[in-house]
Amino acid sequence: MKEEFLHFIWKFKLFNQQNLQTTQGEPIEILHYGSHNTNSGPDFSNARIKIGNIAWAGDVEIHVQASDWLKHNHNSDKAYNKVILHVVYQNDKSIFNTSNEPIACLELCDK
Repeated sequence: MKEEFLHFIWKFKLFNQQNLQTTQGEPIEILHYGSHNTNSGPDFSNARIKIGNIAWAGDVEIHVQASDWLKHNHNSDKAYNKVILHVVYQNDKSIFNTSNEPIACLELCDK
């Protein structure tokens, strides 16, 4: 599977959006999917997502596997500190930003 395919799925909302939860079990409500970024930096900018009882505004990063975050060196790139949701096909690793704060993850493989 290619990451670009997951961008397409996210952009056009082609996944089951009912009862979304983070991999930690918190409910997710997508208020705005963000604008597709075709330049460097996170994949979608200016998203608005409610996780649990908190509404967040920021970026969405998409990968086939969560560990791709490390392969792409996002863990040391401050441009990714505004990522509010990591959307992955398979969640194979917990991910943190440069401040060592965990990033909420949505796994799509069963959606």
